[in-house]
Amino acid sequence: MRNEKFAWIGKKAVRKEDVRLMSGRGQYFADMQLPGVLHCFIVRSMRAHAKIVSIDRAAAKQSAGVVAVFTGDDIKDHLDPLPHPIVVPNLPGKFPKHWPLAVGKVKFHGEPVAVIVATDRYLAEDAGELVEVVYEDLPYVGSPEVSSRPDATLIHEDLDNNEIFSMSFTGGFTEDSVKANVDEIEAIINSAPVVISRKFKTHRVGVTPLETRGVMAKWDRDDGLTCWATTQRPHIDRLALAEVLNIPTHMVRVIAPRDQGGGFGTKAPFYRESILIPWLAKTLGRPVRWLESREESLMVVGQERDQRHEMTIAADKEGKILGMRARVVADNGDGCMGVYWGFVMPVLGAATLPSGYYLPKCDIQLRSYVTNKPSLSPSRSFGSYPGRFVIERLVDILAKEVGKEPVEIRRINLVSSLPHVTATGCHLDSGDYLKAFNSLVATVDLAAFREKQTALRRQGRYIGLGFGTGVEISGIASDVFVQLENQPGYGSATIRIDARGRVQVLEGDAPQGTSHETTFSQVVAENFGIHIADVVVQTGDTANTPFGSGSLGARGGSYTVSAVHNACRTLRDKMARIFIFDRKLDLHVGDIQFEDGFVFPALDPKNRIPFAELADRIVMKPVNMPPGEEAGLEATSYFEAAKPMFYFGAHACMVEVFPKTGEFEITRYVTCEDAGTVINPLVVEGQIQGGVVQGLSNAMFEEFLYDEHGQQLTTTLEAYKLAIAPDVPHVEVTHSFTPCPHTPLGSRGIGEGIPGPVPGALTNALCDALAPFDIEINELPVRSDKIWRMLREKGADIGKPEKGSKQPELQNA
Repeated sequence: MRNEKFAWIGKKAVRKEDVRLMSGRGQYFADMQLPGVLHCFIVRSMRAHAKIVSIDRAAAKQSAGVVAVFTGDDIKDHLDPLPHPIVVPNLPGKFPKHWPLAVGKVKFHGEPVAVIVATDRYLAEDAGELVEVVYEDLPYVGSPEVSSRPDATLIHEDLDNNEIFSMSFTGGFTEDSVKANVDEIEAIINSAPVVISRKFKTHRVGVTPLETRGVMAKWDRDDGLTCWATTQRPHIDRLALAEVLNIPTHMVRVIAPRDQGGGFGTKAPFYRESILIPWLAKTLGRPVRWLESREESLMVVGQERDQRHEMTIAADKEGKILGMRARVVADNGDGCMGVYWGFVMPVLGAATLPSGYYLPKCDIQLRSYVTNKPSLSPSRSFGSYPGRFVIERLVDILAKEVGKEPVEIRRINLVSSLPHVTATGCHLDSGDYLKAFNSLVATVDLAAFREKQTALRRQGRYIGLGFGTGVEISGIASDVFVQLENQPGYGSATIRIDARGRVQVLEGDAPQGTSHETTFSQVVAENFGIHIADVVVQTGDTANTPFGSGSLGARGGSYTVSAVHNACRTLRDKMARIFIFDRKLDLHVGDIQFEDGFVFPALDPKNRIPFAELADRIVMKPVNMPPGEEAGLEATSYFEAAKPMFYFGAHACMVEVFPKTGEFEITRYVTCEDAGTVINPLVVEGQIQGGVVQGLSNAMFEEFLYDEHGQQLTTTLEAYKLAIAPDVPHVEVTHSFTPCPHTPLGSRGIGEGIPGPVPGALTNALCDALAPFDIEINELPVRSDKIWRMLREKGADIGKPEKGSKQPELQNA
């Protein structure tokens, strides 16, 4: 794992962030206050779909401590609605008009209808209970199946129907070429020796950061708007706020807290509250603050994955896939979410549906329909989680159909030569997928497992082994990101060396526990031959950091870290040139070493100068400089990869299932990831461990539920079950290294897609264990009661669940 030519890269350095976080000195949003700040409580709709007849706020206005009460009608003439160009992707979708507070009608349970501004958070909440809203109920549209009907109730009056997005991802860009491709795939399916058709469903689920959202803003006539927000992308928020509030961009500053308790995509959109709180601060002329409750968070954000797939694959008798047809439908929610609009996640999921498999002949089409639920919002494994589940289940079903080991079907169908362009146009740039997958298979010892499985089945015990793979984004190139979100993909960083040899890194993105301080410090220390303690990383303040599109899509380990490295190389070369000039050496910059706090010729280590002394000479004593050289040590780099980058990961899951109760236990979980050059193995392992746990929690426990009227039933952590430590196994992390040729360090970002292979690996393991009962699991979540029912439907002699057996939500899985 460690390359000996590096001093810091590949080192298991303890996270710099942990010293303050573990000693209670972290600075989270909840720790931030301003003198005289006002507090907000947002009154949210108790209906899923209804006209607003009236809002009586008289009693709330008279309540103690209340400064102001606003409704949608109060703000709509003073504030531009979305959409605005900065938060609209270059995709052929529809973008419903909306304000921060509902105007005229509500479209989901939890939509903001009024805001109370008071001197105290609790007084604001007390006043909020006094607001009386009279509704006239409208028909609840709770699923894509209902939303897509010709006679369906229209959710957005400014749209002509409920289909917010539709697109074919294969066959070209004309109607004729798409039809020709559809016909070609149909012919392949009709003539293939083996045809598999199945329907799959993934439920509404997502990620739940430890820290909820928050926004605080103040307005100053001279300095303009300053906004503190729990955001993954402060620079995008700054541009969006300037547009929506009609403020010149140079008078808008957005600051993301140094410490954020997780984001995982949920803090990337441009939310209604992100607009409302700054508008209130500007309107009232006082600082205003809002901190989301856990109930609000579970009510309106972190909801993704809600898709249906109708799939057909054609294969030859050996299991080689010849063609694939996919009809994908997404439950979009109301779609009122800046940047993402509910459908951007399913778009990327459809585009990456082939994953790492060689499927040159595909017909993939997506339709997304608005419903009376909160908009789908980004979650880790952005858009791809449902598709990974689907494709991995299909591979196992195919293996059973042709009578082969699922491992062999994967070997036959995985892309074996890179680069490769998929049928949807995704450029798979580099790596060795078969090498990584074979390494995983060797680690779990497939032959030994099959022997044990056979022996245990004779004893009436059922164990299973399942695999899941995924090709996931490693940052997003601008030529893709501009289309997807109307924003650039490059990574950016400024490096500044002071006269005492200390280094400052300025990064425009806003990490949320993703170890940027540690990994970026390691790259800086590697370049300059200093200690990571001599490096400070500052992030997320638009006033002093270079523009960045945010912490998302695994950009940190691919794009941003490359910008850090390149900026360091610029300064290192400058320092080397000045050192050569001062010492009158006939050398090139590549002949100069930076090591252990000194700068010296590689072939003459004794002719050295302390790094700090050379920095002082350039910053404080810029006399007798080499021709063309300037004083100072500061450089900014913008890194853009030549091609989009992906990384490959493979997971293996072992389970034991107890048919009498349907309960199951995960007995072993192993991953093999190709992260290229690993900057910090501890950080990478932490990313993988956390991603697997999120994937398992999504697959087994979590689910957003609604009743027949659209009331959200899972707005507490009692009702919305998250996996905890006893629920999940230890994850064995292994690696298969192939350096990325498109980044200067050979590194890849891997944080985004880790949960993706999890549901396939888990359900394949369960189906493998229950193969004697011919059980297929093609719908998530998977729980013991569902398994018990499926076994019963198959007529298995399993008896009734034993009295007192553990329920699904408490299972030790």
